[in-house]
Amino acid sequence: MPLLTFEIIRFGEAPVLADIASLADERFVWRHVEGLALRTKDRNHALIRVKNSEGQIVVLAGVAIALASIRNCGRADTQLESDIETLGDLDQAPRSYEAH
Repeated sequence: MPLLTFEIIRFGEAPVLADIASLADERFVWRHVEGLALRTKDRNHALIRVKNSEGQIVVLAGVAIALASIRNCGRADTQLESDIETLGDLDQAPRSYEAH
């Protein structure tokens, strides 16, 4: 299972380290990105960056795109929006350093 780093990026600011996860299946990466998008306040001006354990970018997407995919996916289990209130607010998370 690869170790992935999820960050929220806003222009002119250091990335916010949102999560570090080891996902059992690569298909779950985008679902994780969608969950982070829901937790992000400044949705129109933020990106989500996912890096693998070698520091390579594997996903770079606008928060608005991730939110649109939730609305348009048609999944019956789209409970992300109702569950997200219990997860907290990423804008209160500590800033991470810029990884190489």
